[in-house]
Amino acid sequence: MKTRVNFILNNKSIDVEINPAVVLLDFIRNERLKGTKEGCKEGDCGACTVLIGELTNDEVLYRSVNSCLVPVGNVSGKHIVTIEGLNQGDLFLNPLQKAFVEEGATQCGFCTPGFIISLTGYFLNLANKNSGGVIESLDGNICRCTGHNSIIRAAQKVSDKIISENKNLSPEILTELKVIPEYFLTVRGRLQKISQTGSESITDSKSYSCFVGGGTDLFVQRPDEMMNSQIKLLHNDKSLYGIDIKEGYCFIGSNTSVSDLRESEIFKRYFPEFHGFMELFGSTPIRNNATVGGNLNNASPIGDMTIFFLSLNSVVTLTDGVSERDVFLKNYYLSYKKTDRHKNEYMKCLKFNLPEGNYFYNFEKVSKRTYLDIASVNSSVFLKTENNTITEIYLSAGGVSAIPLFLNKTCEFLTGIELTVESLNEAVSIAQKEISPISDARGSEEYKRLLLTRLIYAHFLVLFPEIFKTEDTYERL
Repeated sequence: MKTRVNFILNNKSIDVEINPAVVLLDFIRNERLKGTKEGCKEGDCGACTVLIGELTNDEVLYRSVNSCLVPVGNVSGKHIVTIEGLNQGDLFLNPLQKAFVEEGATQCGFCTPGFIISLTGYFLNLANKNSGGVIESLDGNICRCTGHNSIIRAAQKVSDKIISENKNLSPEILTELKVIPEYFLTVRGRLQKISQTGSESITDSKSYSCFVGGGTDLFVQRPDEMMNSQIKLLHNDKSLYGIDIKEGYCFIGSNTSVSDLRESEIFKRYFPEFHGFMELFGSTPIRNNATVGGNLNNASPIGDMTIFFLSLNSVVTLTDGVSERDVFLKNYYLSYKKTDRHKNEYMKCLKFNLPEGNYFYNFEKVSKRTYLDIASVNSSVFLKTENNTITEIYLSAGGVSAIPLFLNKTCEFLTGIELTVESLNEAVSIAQKEISPISDARGSEEYKRLLLTRLIYAHFLVLFPEIFKTEDTYERL
């Protein structure tokens, strides 16, 4: 299977027929751009980080991604920036590179391109009024020899200087400051001339062996299989993007990324704590590329997004391109890694009732590392109360069953129950009967049972500190 892909690689226009499952990292290095390094090839080290620029509302928005996990078929109509694309002349150091030299932030240099690319993305996003902190922008990049303190100093130093001297950053100002080359100012017009309808299939098939969203798991677990399969890239289908409100529902397109959710004004309004919860989901480059559809259809028993949306009693809309059908997410997972999705179906969107009234929600996760790690056990809860009585509740748990688990019997018990320590203790006992954890690399069965107990308690301690706050309460818990 081959696909025609058109995009801009640094300042060069690319038009090529290629297997769409070739990862971007391999394509870049085959183009003799060796600054982008191959380290773990699993999205953990950041040595292969590049920027992907895409037209959004007539502006080019850039995000950092791990090129080792991006199929080249997903970059049609976009601008790819490697470390070579920031060069502005022989022996010339831009302000970011200069700060790294001054602070001794590089040693062997293997990881340095990834850090510089991520920092560049930070300033480009800052110019578009869409960015977190400068240190946050570096997460997902690892240095094994210099130590991170000098890198943090360099990043903070250049950020403080640029921001203090330029109150209103723009791509034009960034070119004047030599942070980016002048050709960046021509990219918008060039992308407008590239077809935005997606990649053109040269050898296609009506029956696909795999549907691919962001690819952040598929290209870790099954890269060789992807290269030899008839895959359908969903990433270029613009109808699968977006977060909208219609008739009391929130609709999330399956191609919507985790970063899109974190930046969504809708989520900030209805779930203001969601941004913090998703700091526990991968790194910035992974969040920029991982999609809602990919995470849910991966069917991992410990998928963070899956556990969160289970607690919103969400519905999955599936389509085969002709007809559609809805399935409650709590009924979607049949057994380990098996869903109710038919062979030629893919996820169109996810939807849930917009919360109103006196509602509460919380997400908890335990992993060996706080950040950049997979959960041992995770859990999420959504509930409504009236006069300290639960009127509606949805409670989910991951890592305690072969599937992402909706705790149906526990929810049935808690509905209509007054919030007390006694009722919570009984609910935990019921939950223990609903789960069936196994001992594995992330913990023993006993440990996972203990974790879920503590996470359920944690939900209520966080959400109702006025009820669950006294020393007596803690002793009884």
